[in-house]
Amino acid sequence: MSRSILSFCLYLVCLFTANAQNPAALKRNGEKAFEDKRWAEAQNFLQQYQTAKPGDFGVLTKLGISLYRLGQGAEARRYLEYVATKGGSKDPELLYYLARTLHGLSEWDRAIAAYKSFMRAAGERHPLRANAADQIRRCVSGMGIGGNDQFALVESLGTQVNTAGDEFAPLPSLNHAGRLYFAAARQGCNGGKRNDEGYEDADRGHWCSDMFAARLSNSGWEGAGSLGGLLNTSRYEIPLGFNANGQVLYFFRGYTTFSGGFYADTAAKKDEYALEPPPFISTMEPAEGDCNPYFFNEKTVVFASRRPGGYGGLDLWFTTFADTAWMTPLNLGPTINSAYDENTPFLARDGRTLYFSSNRPESMGGLDIYVSVFEDLKFNWQTPVNLGTPVNSPDDDAFFRVSVDGNTAFFSSDRLGGAGERDLYIAYFKEPLPAQTTTSTPAFFAEVGRNRTNAPLENRVSLPTMLYETDRDVLSSDNLKTIQEAASVAARYPEVNVQVTVFTDETTQPKFDLYYGIKRAELIGKALVDRGVAAGRINLKSVGAAYPLARSVVDGAPNPQAANINRRSEITFTSIEPLNFEFELQRPQVGESSAAGGVTLYDNHNKGLAFHVEAASTRQILANDAIAMFSDIVIESQPGSGSYRYTVGYFQQYEKALQLLKELQNAGFPEARVLAYVNNIAVSKAEAVSLLKKFPGLAGYIKG
Repeated sequence: MSRSILSFCLYLVCLFTANAQNPAALKRNGEKAFEDKRWAEAQNFLQQYQTAKPGDFGVLTKLGISLYRLGQGAEARRYLEYVATKGGSKDPELLYYLARTLHGLSEWDRAIAAYKSFMRAAGERHPLRANAADQIRRCVSGMGIGGNDQFALVESLGTQVNTAGDEFAPLPSLNHAGRLYFAAARQGCNGGKRNDEGYEDADRGHWCSDMFAARLSNSGWEGAGSLGGLLNTSRYEIPLGFNANGQVLYFFRGYTTFSGGFYADTAAKKDEYALEPPPFISTMEPAEGDCNPYFFNEKTVVFASRRPGGYGGLDLWFTTFADTAWMTPLNLGPTINSAYDENTPFLARDGRTLYFSSNRPESMGGLDIYVSVFEDLKFNWQTPVNLGTPVNSPDDDAFFRVSVDGNTAFFSSDRLGGAGERDLYIAYFKEPLPAQTTTSTPAFFAEVGRNRTNAPLENRVSLPTMLYETDRDVLSSDNLKTIQEAASVAARYPEVNVQVTVFTDETTQPKFDLYYGIKRAELIGKALVDRGVAAGRINLKSVGAAYPLARSVVDGAPNPQAANINRRSEITFTSIEPLNFEFELQRPQVGESSAAGGVTLYDNHNKGLAFHVEAASTRQILANDAIAMFSDIVIESQPGSGSYRYTVGYFQQYEKALQLLKELQNAGFPEARVLAYVNNIAVSKAEAVSLLKKFPGLAGYIKG
């Protein structure tokens, strides 16, 4: 007997058993199913109990929530409003789901009132309080978001495709009009039910998703079945995209949706002896939070991720293949990304028009679908625009994918009135989408301006050195102007990192000069974060008095100007790839007789490949005085981290760094380690692999 038939038989047995149960058993089983989030079973048991023993407010509340979870908004509202009105309930869960139901029905004013009732009933530390405040803002946004004339019609793909389960991630075929691939987690899927840890769990587990196909017939969209046992396994499978000729299917596979891998299945070549398709090797790491990649072409991927360096929640990033490896991913920047989630990207064929979903407070509900266009002349993204109704709803709308011909788009939504959890929908454009029917030169937005020479004036950046006499001067009005300009540059060029370096003059012991310096750098770092620069893009560095601009002694006499010049902070921009703009750092002019060579040495240390040795990572000043034997100590940190990394040495050969590593270990730093830097940016061993061709000297570091 097949799994699907067996599951259906078990369901009938369950249904028959429920009909034969006494009221107490119905309530007990319904509450257990509710606790396990098996909404359909909970609704079935609790509905029967309500018929037998009407009026139990607790049962009515759970029944209303189950109906909301099943997309039956009108029925859910009927039960929840009854309890809230007749029962005089102050139950926060009841009030929250009443608000969510009214919100889902686009009853904006009543939803706002219900959210406020929830916030009055819930304690200050209730886990949903912040969410309710955001939902009120979304209701306000929903009132002002109108329809989109670009779309003629949006409709569900119907019950021949959608089920009571979860259908999502639609993928239009490249080679067959009227054919669609998608993921579904529903009864009968190969993986059965698994919990959040990936283990089989019939009670609390959720169906693992398989990959399916659908086709358009004269009578409408209909299911074309599973993609089969070679592709669908006991794990989650989700289709992601195709290569240029549609012969390679990229897909996700894992025991959970956050701990698997990306794979590439070649339709033209099957190996019946292979245990699984070959993995797609890149710098994306699903286990580290990288998800939902969009394959613009074989060498360009845009994806969502929670990796460090973002702006909050999920951010959109991209990575490209160069020479023999995938490059370190780059963030799309603060115009696209927010403190909330940005997810499920789709980049149209023109390489400039980006669709994505976000649950920022400007949306009308949960995830809304937005569009932004990259402007080549300005080299930045336009402010994202909400697609409005009928595409967006007060619930989650995501996985927007435009068909090859640009006439239609597919997406998933859990809006009320659907067949179950998320359903698949199709949007018809009034006219073919121009962004999907044209190509650009260069093909991809990030290639605009690459290797440009004689950059126009708007692509030239010049920042002055920020001088200080005391700590109060670090954020002087003049210095704040420089910090604001640096933040503006970071916003225009989201692919670069921001380097803050603080220099001191010789005042006390070097360890104090260094520590005071990193504290000043933290002030500048916080000011940059306050102006919209993500903390993960900022590297703070204190180098003490090791790299002076001016000599403290000239011709045997003290130089009174040296201290004022050497006390300075510098903001520069770093990138492993060449900068897309010309940058000039304006340092104070120093006479030839008093000029020191330290700054030239410092600049040379930050170009190309370099190896440093981390002596220790601390949360306070490093008290081990053995570090004082080195003259090139540096403290590094990031805004808000509270952690300080002490490094020493500068080497272009990994083997020489190893020699210093042994010295440090013998001097009382047993956890010392070698770090690799490219253009002043620390790179992990995984990142170093993608840079090996350009920097062969990384080979030892990768193996070590």
